[in-house]
Amino acid sequence: MQPSEQLRFWAHELAAMAKTGLEFAPNDYDRDRYERTMAIAEGIAEMTIDATFTPERPYLSDLHIPSPKVGCSVAAFDDVGRVVLIKRADNERWALPGGYAEVGSPPSTNALRELHEETGFEAQLERLVGVYDNKSFGSVAPFQFYICCFRCRITGGQATPSAETTEVVLTDPTSLPENMSLLQRTMLADSLLRDAPAVYQ
Repeated sequence: MQPSEQLRFWAHELAAMAKTGLEFAPNDYDRDRYERTMAIAEGIAEMTIDATFTPERPYLSDLHIPSPKVGCSVAAFDDVGRVVLIKRADNERWALPGGYAEVGSPPSTNALRELHEETGFEAQLERLVGVYDNKSFGSVAPFQFYICCFRCRITGGQATPSAETTEVVLTDPTSLPENMSLLQRTMLADSLLRDAPAVYQ
């Protein structure tokens, strides 16, 4: 890879971090830092793709071909077969740990990061369970998204709620809470099938 190509990828990753930070910035000080980070990413990109960005023509404006968002989820099991479930802070529903993929990381890395951030657990991936389309399960979310679900084995850590999770529990996968969507139940059920090929819609 040429240095200019590497710089372009880093600019893209840096800008994605800045945009995500601006979405969740808790105060004006952090917002200023993320806006400055975005400006730095734009400057790097301008040097590598011979372009000039303006408010009318912003960098990474997301106005190109619309496409589904991508998420990564994890069915994480302990040594006695219990699975980790989280209670989401945003909708108070139970789910497997997971979230939107971040630019610059492969799906497996995103999945393990989400697990640790939302639950406090560390794990080792075992296999890809499948790729799921939320619209195929009657989702009422404003966006269509694809979820890459992985099965993994817990290797360390302890249950620790986060800003995104009000509860973290280890539970029998055959005895699930009622407030859990069809999509989440399906991903978990598929993760219980040993040596099964990855599923998809």
